[in-house]
Amino acid sequence: MTRPTHAQIFPENIAHNARRVRELAPNSRIMACVKADAYGHDIGASSDALANYVDGFAVACIEEALTLRSQHIDKPILMLEGPQSADEIAEALNKNLTLCINDWHQLEWLEEAGVNDALPCWLKIDTGMHRLGFQPQSIPEALKRLAPHIKVSELVLCTHFSSADLPGANGVSEQLKCFDDSVSHTGFFQSTANSAAIIRAPLSHRDWVRPGYMLYGGSPLADTPPGDLNLKPAMEFSAQVISVRDVPQGERVGYSGRWEARRPSRIATIAAGYGDGYPRHAPDGTPVFIDGQRLPLAGRVSMDMITVDVTDHTAVQIGSRAVLWGFQPGVDEVARHSDTIGYELLAGMPKRVPRVVEKR
Repeated sequence: MTRPTHAQIFPENIAHNARRVRELAPNSRIMACVKADAYGHDIGASSDALANYVDGFAVACIEEALTLRSQHIDKPILMLEGPQSADEIAEALNKNLTLCINDWHQLEWLEEAGVNDALPCWLKIDTGMHRLGFQPQSIPEALKRLAPHIKVSELVLCTHFSSADLPGANGVSEQLKCFDDSVSHTGFFQSTANSAAIIRAPLSHRDWVRPGYMLYGGSPLADTPPGDLNLKPAMEFSAQVISVRDVPQGERVGYSGRWEARRPSRIATIAAGYGDGYPRHAPDGTPVFIDGQRLPLAGRVSMDMITVDVTDHTAVQIGSRAVLWGFQPGVDEVARHSDTIGYELLAGMPKRVPRVVEKR
């Protein structure tokens, strides 16, 4: 017996979304972001689904990179945050990992390691995001110091856009100009486009694109739903109704009594809550899909349960299946109701929720 709460993963939809990236950026190689357990979609299942459609995988840290290598992934694996300690350089060399060098201390570790002409590397340039990367004016010095220690023929210069998801004047053109000005004296490979820029800014595609969120069927654009982009959701988060009860008019439901019955009502309790990754701040009215109907959340989200007003859908009963996000409603819609983003909901889903991978 198991708790009736799980996340179904659809590998074919991940593959579909990767093919969509290829359609949008046909002349670029694809570095697929599978960090944070593939945005909550299981790094093993997702990398398998992507293997025939992408040219490499990007992760945040060495633990994720080693997980991929342990699954016999032989494509390039890029550590986006670079080494977090000096000893990771030897491990990266041993496992043929690609390091993104983001700061002077990482460059110093590389120099001290005495690695010569061996490591594949990327070099990040800070063009306005101001998290990681070398300042544009320091690129000649950084390249001079980096070159003796890496596979220069594979070097990629990269940057990251801060607001490519926004419509209109979103700063992409300014960041791209800053990048182009700083690399104009070089002939190395380039990578600038994240998911949003892959869609919005074709001039940013360059040699490598780095899709992440769009691979899992979410929209990386603030003003466009995923269906309009021909992206398919790769996860359906569902649970079962475990109780249905009548609530008299005037009675309140849940912690703090936030929701009040304005009429004689029927309330269904569903076995999923913020302990499963459902957003605690979801307001009343957030849609839940039960037996073919969109029905409204009613009451504050608990750790293990939510309550839904099913007064107008009498067919709901114990055992009815409730979709919290997936095809209907989409994770982006639930996120908007909850004043967050789909990225957080997907990546933040705990291991408590079993991932059930659909057979291809």
